[in-house]
Amino acid sequence: MLFFQCLGALFSPANRRGRNVKWGLVAYTVAMFSIVTVFTAMNLNVQSDSFIDNREFPGVPDVLPAGPIGYQYFIYSRPLTIIPNLMFLLNNWLADGLLVGSIFDAAVTFPSV
Repeated sequence: MLFFQCLGALFSPANRRGRNVKWGLVAYTVAMFSIVTVFTAMNLNVQSDSFIDNREFPGVPDVLPAGPIGYQYFIYSRPLTIIPNLMFLLNNWLADGLLVGSIFDAAVTFPSV
């Protein structure tokens, strides 16, 4: 819902100073939404695989616990679990970049007196 509200605000003529749509922010919002969607889908797939399909994972004595948590540790290096972690990291970098970029834009727009 927040994604659609953001796009509505970006496309609304009442929220624009000029006549142009800020396509950079639109692309940025779409990219962040896409990355979060991939993260959520892949993470739910891992959770489903762990807690439904492999809930009786026997574990490895003195190394991994039994059950779904042990299975998650067991498959941690597979692409199925690496992709959601990368998507989460990438999305955090994008969010931080937006904040840092807005600080630099504010410094350029409002120079110190």
